[in-house]
Amino acid sequence: MAATPEEIRSGVGLRHVQVLALNATGYPAATQPTTAYAGVTVSGAVSFGLEDPEPQQIVHRGDDRVFALDVLPPSEPISGELTVSKTNDDIDAVLTDDAIVTIAQTKFFGLGTDNRGDENQVCVLAFQQSLDTDPASTDFGSRRWGSRLIPKCYVIPRATGFEQDTPTNRGYTVRPLFVKSYPWGEAFTTGTEGFEQAQMLRGISQFKPKIVAFSGAINSAEVRTNFPSGFPAATADKIKCWIDGTVSTAESIETSGMTWTTGAGATTGEMLVVFYEYE
Repeated sequence: MAATPEEIRSGVGLRHVQVLALNATGYPAATQPTTAYAGVTVSGAVSFGLEDPEPQQIVHRGDDRVFALDVLPPSEPISGELTVSKTNDDIDAVLTDDAIVTIAQTKFFGLGTDNRGDENQVCVLAFQQSLDTDPASTDFGSRRWGSRLIPKCYVIPRATGFEQDTPTNRGYTVRPLFVKSYPWGEAFTTGTEGFEQAQMLRGISQFKPKIVAFSGAINSAEVRTNFPSGFPAATADKIKCWIDGTVSTAESIETSGMTWTTGAGATTGEMLVVFYEYE
């Protein structure tokens, strides 16, 4: 089976949505040097719809006829809608900065608060199961994972009520922002990506994608950065990492994490972001 998947695939469903809080510099908001920050998982994800507006059609008219047609980019950006079948106050707190309050032994969470319009910027990674459907592929029919990576966006929860005999689904408005780099800090270039700004990226991988981050591992001594328990990388060559946007290589890379020799890891104030695939 090829390690790098073919570009032609067919997907279905929505398997996983990962939301990572961002710090003031736009990196995933890790706070520990050796314990991975992996954000929060949106449990009960039902659908992740995207609305990509049609381009503007410019019609040139004269002499009682249409004599030319031109096209301009859409006048609206890509936007999205995330629907879930579970209510999770912890996720909403990350998105809005509204706090969960315990009164007696009941927990309350504010709706329609004065924080509206000042929601937090987050990174979103969502994926679905797919199949290799390239007729020329030697891996035709093999499992693949199609993803959408939004480096920076607003995910805004909306209030819901109750209906008789109807399961409660909740909606989140997703507003992807225009960015010039990946969430690990590497900039888009016309020589590599073919563009310098984007709202999101579409991915295809052999295994499920994941982003984790570490903050300021002091490099005066050997440091071990571990991936989250239960989520080891599929293989060591499925791992890539960056320190403040620059590709970096650890002394030792295993599926469970990486070991950095003295002077090789991130220093205080730097961010180590890792993108990898897991089974």
